[in-house]
Amino acid sequence: MELNVHDIVQFATINDIENSVNPPKWVKDAAASQKFGVVRRMPIMNSMIPIGLRGETREERYGAFIHQRNILQVISPVSLVDSIENFKEQLYYPSLNKVKEEFEKYNLRWGPTGSVGFEIATSIQVTTPTSDIDICLYLDQLDSELLVKVGNFLEGLDCRIDVQVEIPSIGAFLLNDYLKYEKTGFIIRTKFGPHLCAIVNGQMKLGANS
Repeated sequence: MELNVHDIVQFATINDIENSVNPPKWVKDAAASQKFGVVRRMPIMNSMIPIGLRGETREERYGAFIHQRNILQVISPVSLVDSIENFKEQLYYPSLNKVKEEFEKYNLRWGPTGSVGFEIATSIQVTTPTSDIDICLYLDQLDSELLVKVGNFLEGLDCRIDVQVEIPSIGAFLLNDYLKYEKTGFIIRTKFGPHLCAIVNGQMKLGANS
């Protein structure tokens, strides 16, 4: 079973969660946390998968673990792209559909994450009119020219879309940070924590811990 950060995992019951000692009360009440969690960016050890549970508000987030044997289904952000069409009544649909059409021109691998991705994956209403739109863009290697094109396209949309660029062999960074601070340094998120990174001679160079 392949598991990556941002994947949504389905389990049978909240009782399958391993570290359920003294969780916040909302964990056992919120519809979103009963059968779904989102894989967190941490090392996976002894088949224990780090996941995040979400409640009804932005503040309701809980870090937990689930054993791999208790995972019934894995839903990747990339697999959600074809399901966007099923959410035409949602406020985020027009912007996501524009992204889909534009990214298809470049044959890019991407998918919605955050509350929008969770809602598309589970059909549980978790977005509000003020919800951010987050997406993840997957690249095999750094492509500065492509990222500039993506940034320029997103600037022309009516609403802001936050893009996290995921390079499996390295980690992930925010597109906006990269475009602003490519030369001086930006934060790259790895399984072992955040690091300061800069582009030197076209290559990503990790610096001191942030």
